[in-house]
Amino acid sequence: MEGVFLHNLNSKVKSIEKVLLVFLLTCMFILGMMQIISRFIIKSPISWSEVMLTYMFVWSSFIGASVAVDEKSHFAVDIFVKRLPDGFQHTIEIFVNFLILVFAAFVVYKGMYLVLSNRDQLMSAMPFSMSWPYLALPVSSVFIIVHSSNHIYDLCTGRE
Repeated sequence: MEGVFLHNLNSKVKSIEKVLLVFLLTCMFILGMMQIISRFIIKSPISWSEVMLTYMFVWSSFIGASVAVDEKSHFAVDIFVKRLPDGFQHTIEIFVNFLILVFAAFVVYKGMYLVLSNRDQLMSAMPFSMSWPYLALPVSSVFIIVHSSNHIYDLCTGRE
C-alpha cells in the first residue's frame, strides 16, 4: 500500500515540476523578448526584467535538478561500482539514493532558514520579499526527497 501512495505522490510531483518548468521557461522567453524589444527598439529598458529573469532561472535550475534526480540523469562515476558483484551494486545504489535523500533534507532545513531570515529583505528593483527566490531551495529539495524515496522503495522491493 505504501508503494502505491509513494508512486502516486511521485507522479503528482512530476506533474507539478513539468507545469512549473513550462510556465517558468515560457515566462522567461516572453520576458527576455520584452527586454530585448524595450532595450534595443524602444530604447527604454524594463528596470526589473533582468532581476526577474535571474530568479526565474534559479527556480527552473532547481526544479530541473529535481527532475534529473527522478530520471537519474545526473552524472555518475560508476567505473568502480560496475566491477562489483550485482548484489553489492544494488546496495550501493540504495545507499547513494539514501545519501541524496539526507542531503535534500538538510537543504530543506537550511533553505527554510534562508527563506525565513530573508523575508523582510526586498528584491532589488521590485517590491517583493527575497524569500521567493530562496524558496526554490526547500521546494525542489522536498521534490528530491519524494523522488529519492520512490527510488529507494523500488530498489528495496525489486521494482527497479
